[in-house]
Amino acid sequence: MLRTARSLAASFALGAALLTIPAGAPPAALGAGPLPACRLDDILTAPKDYDSWSTTLVDWILTVGPDYKPPDLVSISNAGVTGGGQIRQLAFDDLAAMAAAAAKAGTPLGNVSSYRSYRTQQALFNSYVDGYGFNRAITFSARPGHSEHQLGITIDFAPAGQSVFVTEEVGAGKWLSKNAWKYGWLMSYPRGKRALTCYRYEPWHYRYFGRDLAAKIHASGLTTREYLWANFTTAVVPSASSGPGKSGEPSASPSASEAPSGAPVTAAPTEAAPGSLPPLGSALPASPPPASNATLFGLPAPVWIGGALLAVVAIGLLAVGLRRPGRR
Repeated sequence: MLRTARSLAASFALGAALLTIPAGAPPAALGAGPLPACRLDDILTAPKDYDSWSTTLVDWILTVGPDYKPPDLVSISNAGVTGGGQIRQLAFDDLAAMAAAAAKAGTPLGNVSSYRSYRTQQALFNSYVDGYGFNRAITFSARPGHSEHQLGITIDFAPAGQSVFVTEEVGAGKWLSKNAWKYGWLMSYPRGKRALTCYRYEPWHYRYFGRDLAAKIHASGLTTREYLWANFTTAVVPSASSGPGKSGEPSASPSASEAPSGAPVTAAPTEAAPGSLPPLGSALPASPPPASNATLFGLPAPVWIGGALLAVVAIGLLAVGLRRPGRR
C-alpha cells in the first residue's frame, strides 16, 4: 500500500509538471534552409537577448515579442542629429561620428523616428491599418514586435531640422547611401529587394550593426535580412502549411488584431515609389490579442491534457496495486 501511495504521489507530481508547460509557446531553435518567403507569422526570433542586438532578426515572420525593451536607451540629441528620439548607448558613438562626417560634407542629419516601444508600434500600425487597410499597411509598417525600431538601433533619417524622410537622390540621403556602412549603419529595405525584405523601398530606414559586421554585410551584396538569416538566426520557421492560420488569405482590410498568424500575404514583385506616409499615429494602443488555445469545459489545452494524463497514470497504478497477491 505504501508503494502504491508513493506511485500515486509521483503521478500527481508528473501531472503538476505537465500543467506548467506554457500554452502556445512559439517554436524556437540556425536559419536552416533557404530564406523564408514573405508571409505573416509570429515566431519568436533567436537570438534575441540584448547582447545579440547586431544579429537579431525581425521581419514579417520573426518577432521579439511585447516585453523586449533595450536597457540602455539614451537621447540622440547630443549625437549631432536633430529631431530628438532615443537609441541604445552602444550605437551612440558611431552615430555621432557619422553625423559629424555628414555635417562636414554639407548634409547634416535629422531624425524622424528612432526607438519605438511595442505599444507605440502597435498604435502606429493600427493607425496605418485604419487609414490604408491591412494589406497595404503591412508593406511599409511592421506589426508590433516585428519592428527593427523596437531593437533601439534603428533611425528613420531626415535632413537636419526637417521632419521629412531623406531620399537617395539628393542631400543627406544620398550621402548616407554611400557612407553609412563605414560607420556601422545599413539601409534595411533597399530599392528592388522587396521580395527579399518583405517591405517596400525605404531609403531613410537605417539599422546599426557595428562597423565590422556592417562592412561584411555591405561587401556581401546581400540584404540585411538575407545575411542575418544565413549566418546568425537560429529560429525554426515551419513551412507555410504546417501551422495554424495558414490556410487562406486575410480579408481585404482586417484590423491589426484580426491578422491571422501565418497568413500567406505575399510581397508583390514590383517596387512602388516611397510616396508620402501619414504622420506617426497618436491613437491609444490597442490591447494585444489573447493567445489562441484549444479549450475543453473552458480549460486551456495544457490543463485538460495534463489532467487526463494524470488520471490515466493514477488509475493504472491503482489497478496494479489492487492486483498484488494477498490483496482482498
